[in-house]
Order: sequence, then C-alpha cells, then structure tokens
Amino acid sequence: MNKAVLPLVSVYISTHNRLNKLQRAINSVLNQDYPYIEIIICDDGSTDGTQEYMRQLILDSPSVLYKRNDTPKGACSARNLGIFSAKGEFVTGLDDDDEFHPNRISMLLQHWKSEYAFICSNHTDQYASGKRNKYYKGASRIVKPDDLLLDNIASNQIFTKTEYLKSIGGFDTSVKRLQDWDTWLRLSKQHGQGFRLSNSLYIMHHDDLDTNRVSRNMTFSTALDALFQRNKKHYDKKSTYLLQSKIRLIQKKFTILDMIKNCWLKKNIKPVFQYLTQHINNIDI
Repeated sequence: MNKAVLPLVSVYISTHNRLNKLQRAINSVLNQDYPYIEIIICDDGSTDGTQEYMRQLILDSPSVLYKRNDTPKGACSARNLGIFSAKGEFVTGLDDDDEFHPNRISMLLQHWKSEYAFICSNHTDQYASGKRNKYYKGASRIVKPDDLLLDNIASNQIFTKTEYLKSIGGFDTSVKRLQDWDTWLRLSKQHGQGFRLSNSLYIMHHDDLDTNRVSRNMTFSTALDALFQRNKKHYDKKSTYLLQSKIRLIQKKFTILDMIKNCWLKKNIKPVFQYLTQHINNIDI
C-alpha cells in the first residue's frame, strides 16, 4: 500500500498497572496489515513499570505515543488523553487486556462509508479455559441510533472519524460503568447510523482472576438506570418503558404485566420465557 494516499488511523489504549497484558495489546496493533497507524498509550497513573517500558518503546517505535495521568483519574479520563491528542482522520480504541486481529483496521476501513457515524465488528470472547466464541450472531447490519437505546449492539469498541468523537466531548468522565455504551449512544444520536460487521476482528480476553475490567462498585441495573437518566431526552414513551422493564427483569421484579406488554411491543414471545425463568429461579426448593 502507498501510505501517501492512506488516511492515518489513531488507536488509543488506556491502561493501569497491567504491563504484561498491555504488551500483547500493543503488539496486536503493531502487527496490523494496515501501515499507517499511530498508537497512543494512555497510562492512568500506573506504578508497575509501564512508564519505564514506554520510555524505551517510543524510542524504538516512532508510531507509538505515550500520554499519562500522574495520578489515576479513571479509564474515561485516560481514553480522552488519546482521543484529544489523536492526529488521525479516524480513531478507534483497544482495551489493554484485549487484542486486534491482524486485519482489523484494514477491514473496517474497507467497509467504511461516508454516511456512517461509526463502524464496528463482531468480537471473539476468549476465556482462561481456552473456550472461544463469537459474541454476536447473525449477519452484518446497520445500527440505527434508536437501536442503541436498549442494548449496546455496537460492541465495546467502534471505529469513527476523530472529529466525531471529539465533537461529543469524548468519554464522560463522570460515568462509572457502561461508559462505552453511553458514548456510542451519544455519538450515534449526533452523527447518525453506524454499521456492524459480522466478522470477528477483536479478541476480548476474560481472565477469571481479573476483576478489574469494569467497576463492580455499581450494579448493572443501577448503571443502566444512570445511563437512562443521562440520556433521557433521547427516549420516547415506548423505549422508556422497555428500558425500565429491562431493569426490573435484572432486579427480578419483572411482572406478568411487563411480560404481556413486552410481548406486544417487541412482537415476539421471548419475554414469556424471561418471566418464567425469573420465577422458576425464585422458587425456594
């Protein structure tokens, strides 16, 4: 490929005290089959030797940049270090304990269209036991802004125009959980629909010993309600009800009225099985 006619892609990797995993993540970007990439390591106050390792790496690898919070400020703050220093036309992220497939960037660029707000892909869950499985089922699909109101179907990482992510202020540093979903929802509401490839181009590692992937200080149902409260202006009466009943389902407070109304609104019978499963699980044997 002729680098002179290719757009620069910025990849930000936020990290905190996970040097061994960070090295794998960095190598997966250095080994991309697309040649025009800048890698921005966003260190959230690591004290495990990450700073010393990065000092040497940036001398050996001109495409690697290093940004650092001297004291930890959280993953969203670290990601924003990369987003707002990115020089690429496009930007995407990578968690420090995950890795890219070698053709991730080239495939996303190949399928990019100017009318998209973002593009993303399927990912493979990799477990400590060796088990692997693709996360999303089905074909590639358009992701409309309203599709993100009830579920994060855009995965944990998206690929977008750098100016788009900057225009929404990057990640909201006040958000403690569901930061990616919150960001993609705001991005899509401002810039339009996205596209999700069925190809798995990202490996998400699930280490059974690692409990730091997301904050466990907030329950999922609480985080989901907080996401709704921040983005309430985007929800109409129907989507508000569906999200609130989803929260009740997670809390095991899903009523028979919820079951009936969800079946009617969603035009399927899955809520019946959700209701029955909830109540079977609540039976004290």
